[in-house]
Amino acid sequence: MKPGLLALLVLTAASGWRADAQEGRILQNLHGSVTYITASGPPPRELAPSASTVLFDDDVAQTGTASMAAVLLADSSQIIMASNSVLKLDSFSQDAIAHAHFVISNGKMRFRVMHPNGARADYRFTTPTGEIAVRGTECDVSVDAFDGVRVNVYHLSDPALPVHVTMTDGSAYDLAGGQKIWMRWVSGKLVARVSMLTKAEIDRFSELGPPSTIDGGAPKR
Repeated sequence: MKPGLLALLVLTAASGWRADAQEGRILQNLHGSVTYITASGPPPRELAPSASTVLFDDDVAQTGTASMAAVLLADSSQIIMASNSVLKLDSFSQDAIAHAHFVISNGKMRFRVMHPNGARADYRFTTPTGEIAVRGTECDVSVDAFDGVRVNVYHLSDPALPVHVTMTDGSAYDLAGGQKIWMRWVSGKLVARVSMLTKAEIDRFSELGPPSTIDGGAPKR
């Protein structure tokens, strides 16, 4: 399937169950094998193709090989999970500001954290190398035991609200749209590299389709 068509299918599927998501946190099987584990523990529960379920605090969503899932939050934010990904919903609440905390233990995901009608969001994603804080962005994140953690920031809804990354060693970085960070362990030391996005870095997430917007124009090849 072509990336552009895949992205269109993902957005179309998300719009079809947007109204339901106003009641909570929805996990949907876009295709393939999608399971979830409730806070009460195993065994994993299988979602049929196109089926959806409500996620609660401490639930864990998982995708299998050649599979894709979507999580839609009540504030219209979306998380698209690529193949072989694991995501835990630690907590979510929506008052004047939507607060959410997720834990990513493996895989690739795309976050679209929205600011509908002037609303504000404070989302945190914990990874093995540190925490990613977003307040209005489209970005991709990959977590791999051998490659480390990569974050591509495509677009900021407000340039004054960068993606803030705090590593486990206390080092902190602010990322603008069109930038990326790569965090990994080298000889027992956690290192990070921040640079401009390249086509090669975007292509790492080709399974998720092209990003809708890239701040700063087309990336370097």
